[in-house]
Amino acid sequence: MRSVANFKNNRIITLRRGQSIALVCGVPLVTRRIALRPGQFLVVTCNAVPKVIVVGCESFRTGRFVHLRPGQRLVVTCR
Repeated sequence: MRSVANFKNNRIITLRRGQSIALVCGVPLVTRRIALRPGQFLVVTCNAVPKVIVVGCESFRTGRFVHLRPGQRLVVTCR
């Protein structure tokens, strides 16, 4: 499964093994990729947008923070 999320609303997204999601901040020009292990999660924000998307891999135990600038796309995969 692969889907795209934007920063219109605050969201909590739980991925299962093999699933991925692309988070887009503006018009995507640069793509970054992050692979999460079960229990890891990301808190992602987009420049000048007061919304937050949290993406977890099966559960939420260990977290990191990622800030996207306009023109960035982040592809998050659950391994």
